[in-house]
Amino acid sequence: MKSLFKVLLYILVTLALLAIVGRIFVFEVGRVGNYAMVPNLIPGDIFLMRKVGLLGTGDIAVCPNPEDADELVIGRIVGVPGDTLRIKKNRLNINSRQIHYQFLEPIIYFDTTTEETMEYVVKRAEEKLGNSLYTIAFMDISNGQEFQETTIPDGYFFLLGDNRNMAYDSRNYGLVPIDSCLGSASFLLWTTEDNGDLKQSRRILSWVR
Repeated sequence: MKSLFKVLLYILVTLALLAIVGRIFVFEVGRVGNYAMVPNLIPGDIFLMRKVGLLGTGDIAVCPNPEDADELVIGRIVGVPGDTLRIKKNRLNINSRQIHYQFLEPIIYFDTTTEETMEYVVKRAEEKLGNSLYTIAFMDISNGQEFQETTIPDGYFFLLGDNRNMAYDSRNYGLVPIDSCLGSASFLLWTTEDNGDLKQSRRILSWVR
């Protein structure tokens, strides 16, 4: 038991040192504040944000909210300059091509972002965009927010939450200036306690995809 404690302590100390050094050069530490990226990032998760490299389709970008520069938003890049994008009935269409997804087993998720905890049976699906294969979620039975066909202008990204029905994303706050984005969420340093079927032991110290 003592040896296990020493190993865990060593890991935490190492991660803390990496966070301090990396913050200066390579990455930043961030914390998730809402459920826009369920099931990949949930409220309370602490992640490493990669500050170097170019952002592209499929990356999870961290950017200032265009409506409130003091607030950060996290979303998956689904539209880059030149893309023509449309969302209808939870279906993403890019450049006249519908992005298909494959349904997975549903999971139980508890929304703890309000005073009253809400339990959801979450439908999940696996979606591929560019070189990124990831899981999306549908937390309610509605068709979700739609987005009329739009061509993304130079200098902007369209961010979409993985929690497709209920995410606060570019459908709400609009397109995000590329130059304003700080980096991409890449690695889960620490996760919240078990949340339904999203087990802490399976998620902690894992790559975000």
